[in-house]
Amino acid sequence: MELVCPAGSLPALKKAVDNGADAVYIGFRDSTNARQFAGLNFNDKRAREGIEYAHARGSRVFCA
Repeated sequence: MELVCPAGSLPALKKAVDNGADAVYIGFRDSTNARQFAGLNFNDKRAREGIEYAHARGSRVFCA
């Protein structure tokens, strides 16, 4: 069994990873995301930072 957590922001991604998530899933702030909420989702820079953070700690990141 794996723990897969949603992350709508970089701080949420870091909390999930730091608290044992095997993987997190993120969305982008662009036309590919049907769920556009103020303050949520990732731009390219934040996604890169989050992916590097997760990978350095043994977690995976899925884009949904």
